[in-house]
This record gives sequence, structure tokens and C-alpha cells, in this order.
Amino acid sequence: MAKKNALLKYAAFVREYYALIIIATLFVAVAVGLVSSAPGRVLQRYSVLFIVIMIGAMGFSITFKSLSASLKEWCARCLSLGLVLNFLFAPFLCWLLALLLLQEYPDFAVGLILIGAVPCAGMAMVWTGLLKGDLPLATVINAVTMVLAPFLIPLIMLFFAGRFVVIDMAAMFVQVLLTVLLPLLIGISLREILEWRTCAQKGQDDPQNRGTTRRENSVQYILPIMSAISATMAVLLMFMAINTSIPLILKNLASIVPLVMSTVTIFPILFIVSYVISVRLFPHAQNIALTYSSGMKNLPIAIGIASVSFGGLAMLPVAVGFAFQMLTAVGFYQVYKRSSADSR
Repeated sequence: MAKKNALLKYAAFVREYYALIIIATLFVAVAVGLVSSAPGRVLQRYSVLFIVIMIGAMGFSITFKSLSASLKEWCARCLSLGLVLNFLFAPFLCWLLALLLLQEYPDFAVGLILIGAVPCAGMAMVWTGLLKGDLPLATVINAVTMVLAPFLIPLIMLFFAGRFVVIDMAAMFVQVLLTVLLPLLIGISLREILEWRTCAQKGQDDPQNRGTTRRENSVQYILPIMSAISATMAVLLMFMAINTSIPLILKNLASIVPLVMSTVTIFPILFIVSYVISVRLFPHAQNIALTYSSGMKNLPIAIGIASVSFGGLAMLPVAVGFAFQMLTAVGFYQVYKRSSADSR
């Protein structure tokens, strides 16, 4: 029982302070990187394992049944807009910024485009829930973009990043398939199996125990822990990316300005465009879900792909993007809170 309580407390801590954890990790990775990149190199050996665990834990939040039911429930316009913003507008925006600011830094350009190519962030569901937005819609967009990502990321990178570096589409597809789609399916399947076992055990419980077995094996108990595990893997990947890139940056300080200029503009534009389009078409709750699901990108996946497929400086724009994405999400949170208060 004590172990279970400790895990739940850790999950609650990660959920409540994730923004601060991300920003603190950014500063710690930079500070350590100024002295040594050895910790990051050690973590880099296990980057594929971190990615697999992270995606598998993400997949645990999805079920085939809920995904199918949600797809039937939500109008095609909502989901279609989310997919267009995630897989068309976001890559195009990152490609345009790369053309304008990173022509001389192809590695940075690839990392920047990778930000636009990955699916929406799982944290979008957290922000949507906090703001009392349409959480089922945010869940559907997250799940569908995750399922489509392994097939669309190689195509997007070939089309948009091909002018900066040579893209081995076949190798990248296999890599994304093994590190994203396969762990995702394993996570979903594990959730299905546990729910099936819970239902089976519920029927075998002694009526006097009032569902003790069900409570002890409840999937709802495991969900926040899985989310915390996924977030922890993301933090480790972020530390690895920044820590190992600092020595490379120090050798070329002139690259800092275009790196920051290109990265800092991505998320405000994604949020603003998503907000402006959806606020005119959908109710307030759906506007919140679409804004966060289209404005936030799954950067841990981008770091994982960059470390395995491209390496080196390609990870740095993604790592820096963590801080800017979180700051933008916090800023829009305040905007929505203020607008809610004004409408009362």
C-alpha cells in the first residue's frame, strides 16, 4: 500500500509541476553541459529504450473501443481541422521558418521541421481538462495523430526536409514504426488486457468484498502512473538532447541567434492560428481543445527521432522548443482564464 501511495504521489507531483520540471531541466542541462556532456552521452545510449517506454505509456491512455466510439461521436469538421493543423500547417510553418532563418544550419533546419511533423502533445489533454474544454475531442485528436504519425512523419520529412539533408525514407519509416507505432500498439493492447481481466475478476469477487479486486486492479489507478512514467522519459530525453548539444553550440556561438529566433516563434503562431480559426467555427469548449491539440507538439517523439535518425544538432531546436511550448501554453491558459472570468 505504501508503495502504491508513493507512486500516486509521484504521479500527482509530475502532473502539477510538469511545467516547472521542464524549465528546471532546461537550465540544469545547460549548466551541466557547460562543464561536461558525459551525463547526456550516457543517457543517449538508452535513448531508444526511453522512447519505447514513453510511447508505450502514452498508448496506455488509449483503448480501441474508446477510439472507435469517439471517432463516431465527433463531427468530421473538428477532427479534420485538428489533423490539417497538425500535419499540414505545422510542418509548413516550420519549413518556412527554416528557409528564412536556418539556411546555413541544415541540422537545425531538420530539427525544426521535425517539430512540425510529430503528432500533438499528450499534455494538450491536461491543459484542456484544466480549462474545462472538450476533453474527449482533445483525446480523439491526440489518439488519431499518434496512430497516423508513423506513416506521415517520413513523408513529411521527405517533402519538407529533403532540401536540407538526405532523407532515407525507408530507414526512417522502419525506425518510426519500431519506436512509435509498435510501442503504441503494445500500450493500447496492455490497457485492453488489463480492463478485460478487471471485468472478469469483478464477476468472481465475493459480494461481501464489494469489488475489492476491482479496486486494487483498476486501470484508473494505473493511468496517472503511466502518464508520470511517460513524462519522466520525456524529461530524460530533453536533458540528453540539451546536455550533449551544448559543446557543439559553444563551438559555433553565432548559431544561437537564428536557433532561438526560429524556435521561439513556432508555438505562438501555432496557438494563435488554431485559436483564430476554431473560435469562429466551434463552441468555446471545442475551441480550447482544438487550440491546445493543434498548438502543442509531441516534442519527446521529435527528440527521439532526431537522436536516432539525425543526431547531433538536430536535437537542439526540439530541446529548446520544450521551454517555448510550455511558456506559450501557460500564456494561453491565462488568456482563457481571463476570458472565462469576463464572461461571468
